[in-house]
Parts: sequence; structure tokens; C-alpha cells
Amino acid sequence: MGAGSKLKNRVRDALDTVVHSYDYSRHLVRGNKVSVDMSWTRPDAAPVVLVHGFLGTRGTMLPLTRRFQSDGRVVFSYAYGKLNLASLRRSAEELTAQLRTICETLEVPRVDLIGYSMGGLISLHAVKFLQGNRYVRNLIMMGSPLRGTWVGLAGVATVGALSPSVWQVLPGSPFLEDLMSAPAPADVRMRQIHGTSDAFCPPPGPIEGVAPRDYIMLPGGHSSLVVADPFYQACREFLDASDTPERAQRGPELVEDQIEYTFESIRRVSPVDRSGRDRATNAPRVRLVGGAE
Repeated sequence: MGAGSKLKNRVRDALDTVVHSYDYSRHLVRGNKVSVDMSWTRPDAAPVVLVHGFLGTRGTMLPLTRRFQSDGRVVFSYAYGKLNLASLRRSAEELTAQLRTICETLEVPRVDLIGYSMGGLISLHAVKFLQGNRYVRNLIMMGSPLRGTWVGLAGVATVGALSPSVWQVLPGSPFLEDLMSAPAPADVRMRQIHGTSDAFCPPPGPIEGVAPRDYIMLPGGHSSLVVADPFYQACREFLDASDTPERAQRGPELVEDQIEYTFESIRRVSPVDRSGRDRATNAPRVRLVGGAE
């Protein structure tokens, strides 16, 4: 590739990152009081739980939410406080309790968990230390500062006296040291997805428990991870692999073969009896309205 082409690609990537940042900000101001009509039209697919990042809101996860919903999945977005100032350990405890509630309410064995930025740290702590692996079959960490980020110093300077979390994301923090040294749960498949131009949380390299083929790098910045479609496709491909019968029998080990997928229409739904169960599959069908947390 010539110098001109490289420059053109860099300019294009920079423009895309600016657009994605604008889209992210537009969804950010929606706050946590977002209302989304959710229909679970693929009861064979596990529910998806989304965990946003530092100073984020449930609104920032709307692009991912809508894409998963159009694919027939039921989606929950978890909000852990208005300013996310609490300890990451405490947020992980609350997340684990929410995961348990979802599994028990929907009568499903486990869910798929996706953590964005700081949300990935919270999710990983939940499955490593709090038996969250009992409720999670797949964990995707998107742009998570698994080895820390010096951007956390900005948080230390502003809210460091009030927030343990901004100290916990600094490189070499006791929280991160414990998180990285703890063994990965063998029964949870994990994938890392990062943006090549992420200046907030530079790609940390694959951590223990993440196979090389599940360490994904795509063009984009930090905001691109939850806005741009290629990042969603990387999530969907990973989760769909667990929905195939062959994959379910193999368990958490790697699938080396390429798998083709088809989209299912969400316009036609099997009849539902008064008990709320799909007559064709005898599986629970859930229709929920996600309101304020």
C-alpha cells in the first residue's frame, strides 16, 4: 500500500471516529431512563446483558441493544449508578445479583454478558470472584482497560476523593493486579474486542482465557465499539457460535471451523398460550419494556 493510500485510510478512520463520538454523545444524554420494547423471538438464543462504561448511561448501549433486538434476542442493559463512582467490586456484586435474577425470572440457565470499557472490568470480576460464571456462558469485553489506562488520572484529579473506581483503573492498581492474576473460569467463553485507534483504553493484548482467535482488533476509536456495525458483527458471530447444537455439545472449547449463519425474521412469532410459553417450542417467550433502573 502506497503512502497516499495509507494517508487516505488514516483520514477516513479519523473522520469515522469523530462521527462515532458524536453518535455516542447523542445516546449518552438519553440517560438511564430509556424505554425499549423488547420481544424475545429467538428463545433458542440466550438473553444478552449489556454493561456500559465509566460516566456512561444505558442510552449509550442503545445501538447495540437495537441490533441484538433486530436479531431476535432479548436484551437487558445494566446501569450501575448515575456517575459510576462506586467501587468496581461493589458494582460487580450488584451485577451478579442482577444476572441471577434474570436467569431465575426467565428460567434460563445462563446469559451472554457484554461489558464496554469499565463495564468489562466489572463483568470479568463478577465471573472470576463472585461466581458470576454460574449465570454467564459467554463474556465479551469491548475496549476494556484490562491492564489499566492512564486516562484514569483525569478522574483522579476531578472525583478521586469520592470515587474508588477511578483509582482502580490505573495501571498497576491492586484491583487490576488481583483481576489479572485470578484464573479464568473454564466454563465461560471469552472474547476481547478493541479499536485500533482507541486512545482512551489502548489495546492490552489477550489476557488469560482469551484465545488468539478471540482477540479482535477493528478500525475505530473508543466510541466506535458500541456504535459501529463491524464491532456488533464481531459480538454476534461469537454469541451465535454458542447457539448451534454442535457448539453446545462441545462446551467452552474453541470452534475451529467456519460456521454460516442465517437471520431469522422477527415479524412472525409462534402463538403463545396463557402461560406465556411458545406452543411450538414450549419455550418461554418474554415481552418486556425496559424502563429506568
